[in-house]
Amino acid sequence: MNRALAITMAGLVAGFVHAQDADRLFAGQAPIMMDPSRTGFDPGGGITLMHQDQWVQMPGAWHNDALAAEWNLKNKHKEVRSWPGLGLTVVRDNRSEGSQRMASVGLVPAIHLRMGRRSFLSTGLEVHWTNRSMGLDDGEWGSQYNGQRYDAALPSGENWAGGNQAWMEPRAGVSFSVKQAEESRFRRERNMLVAGFAADHLGRLALRQEGQPLPDVPVRYTGYALVELPFLAWGNGFLAGDVRAQLQGPFRTGRINMCVGKHVPDAKRTSGGPPLLGFKAGLGYQYNNTVLTSASVDWGQATIGMAYGWALFGPDVLLAGRRTFELLVQARFAGK
Repeated sequence: MNRALAITMAGLVAGFVHAQDADRLFAGQAPIMMDPSRTGFDPGGGITLMHQDQWVQMPGAWHNDALAAEWNLKNKHKEVRSWPGLGLTVVRDNRSEGSQRMASVGLVPAIHLRMGRRSFLSTGLEVHWTNRSMGLDDGEWGSQYNGQRYDAALPSGENWAGGNQAWMEPRAGVSFSVKQAEESRFRRERNMLVAGFAADHLGRLALRQEGQPLPDVPVRYTGYALVELPFLAWGNGFLAGDVRAQLQGPFRTGRINMCVGKHVPDAKRTSGGPPLLGFKAGLGYQYNNTVLTSASVDWGQATIGMAYGWALFGPDVLLAGRRTFELLVQARFAGK
């Protein structure tokens, strides 16, 4: 596929998926990106970087980068029934060789309440500033666009082909968690069940509007459940699964993913001892056409992972053979 054809196809793809947000496979390992109510739930904190290429065979068609940081603000000196979490998100989205660009920065506070011996209720709200622009290069006019590409040889008119918007908007979420055993301030227990619901793009406060009006991004609703059970055949082993469903305007999608892995032991590495290693490998399916594979490795408090999606089924010719790639890099801060 030559570059001209790739750019043309990228334009068609970008128009097709213009109203959709990125759907990250590794969101379960950085749940602040999926649901603001998960911010600062686990002890300590962490920084996560995720890169996603939505159309591997067409470079520049759609790639998304996200950086998230979060902190657990629980009082470690006494037993508490509630505690806050705080997070920060930075997202950059580029589509169709950069002709559609979006950047956002968000602040994410959350509150976590102990409901029972092993159960917790969480709620969170993110408020983020977003800037979105469309148009290839400055100086190009709408009358020079033939439906597939810009042609500077065509007469230019006064129909400006680009637009720029800036606004503030919130997203919110609520979730319920069950631990595998009762947790105290001295001991961390793993999550056995996490179920929640989140909504993005809940209205907006316009800050700037330039050029052509850009279409609104529909509200996205996300429902999910994450389950993890111990796998006694391995020390610190586990079996896990997650189910996720999303609705955004005319777009509906869902996925199911099954994983097996081994946690890094809750201990410090002894001097001269072996490294603390863990792993996680999964296989999943996204409705209605994509097979998903993923793998990650834990080295102490750091994680690196990769995921790959391949559209093998489905009637949509445009989506046939679509391949996606995702990279996860994560560092966690110790917490009791």
